[in-house]
Amino acid sequence: MLLDPEKKPVSFAFNNTDRCQSRCITCNSWKTPACVMEKELTTEEWKRILTNIHNWMGNYQFILSGGEPFIREDIFELAKFASDMGDTVNVVTNALSLGDKLDKLINSAFNNITFSLNSVKDPKIHNTSRGRDDAFQRTMYALQNLNYLNKHHRGHRWKNIFLSTVIMPTNLSEMKPIVEFCKTEGINATFQLMDNGEAFTSNISKDNQIYQQATKQDAINAIQELIELKKAGYPISNGFEQMEKFKLLINTPKNIEKLECTIGENNFSIDPYGNFRICFSKDPIGNLKDSLPQDLWYSEKADEVRAEILKCKMKCKLLNCNVIVEDKEHAY
Repeated sequence: MLLDPEKKPVSFAFNNTDRCQSRCITCNSWKTPACVMEKELTTEEWKRILTNIHNWMGNYQFILSGGEPFIREDIFELAKFASDMGDTVNVVTNALSLGDKLDKLINSAFNNITFSLNSVKDPKIHNTSRGRDDAFQRTMYALQNLNYLNKHHRGHRWKNIFLSTVIMPTNLSEMKPIVEFCKTEGINATFQLMDNGEAFTSNISKDNQIYQQATKQDAINAIQELIELKKAGYPISNGFEQMEKFKLLINTPKNIEKLECTIGENNFSIDPYGNFRICFSKDPIGNLKDSLPQDLWYSEKADEVRAEILKCKMKCKLLNCNVIVEDKEHAY
């Protein structure tokens, strides 16, 4: 066995749906065939899985994502169910389903709420990356109004509100405005490179306008700006080491292959259909509809995948699922 028999996962990511109103160029969940989406776990199946994980782990925290998790009408019910057992529930959202749910959200069982937003200065940048013309307006409305409720309404469960941004060729000039926006709003910013840095190489050829020409140096300068802003006390959750490695990935991507990937011994991920994976780039290890989580975690198949991960040369080793950001609670 590659894994210490006492070792348990430390990071839990549950994708509760592939359905989504956005058509993001950085995500393929929405491309899942409808005949597959129809096989999503039911509410009771999710509750049974959450109970089994809680019985194994004790109180733990997990993040719900998608697709767009708030498309599922039972998401508030599932969050309360897990919270009532003592678990901490976090969520990442595009906010397109939240317009009439803010009062419900502010009083919900969610602890951390992360909004995906790729620009604050130029709405077109975010809209293009999301594949719809109203994405910026609706996300900003939900984010700022929820943040207002969070600060000024008493009697609700306090929420930790965060912003997550993908660093792309088209939004390099948005890095400072995004961080300044977060400071003004009293929230934190987390960043992740698009395409693991490859979108910034000179030989990239894409039809989508999001890949407009940007040099490696443009991207490196933008990341250096983030480093300087963090040094100045701005609310950036990424650590200095990770951001320095972002620059390394863009400039000399082959060196990234040498970095250690710890996802095999840390991460526990579930897709909308109950499949358990250590890494979403690898095949499923089993399904939690008919297996206990600890049986899959310590299984021979899991060890085989961990062995594959140790030899893996993919350039995803700086994704926030593998790098411990300074605020681990919203690493996704």
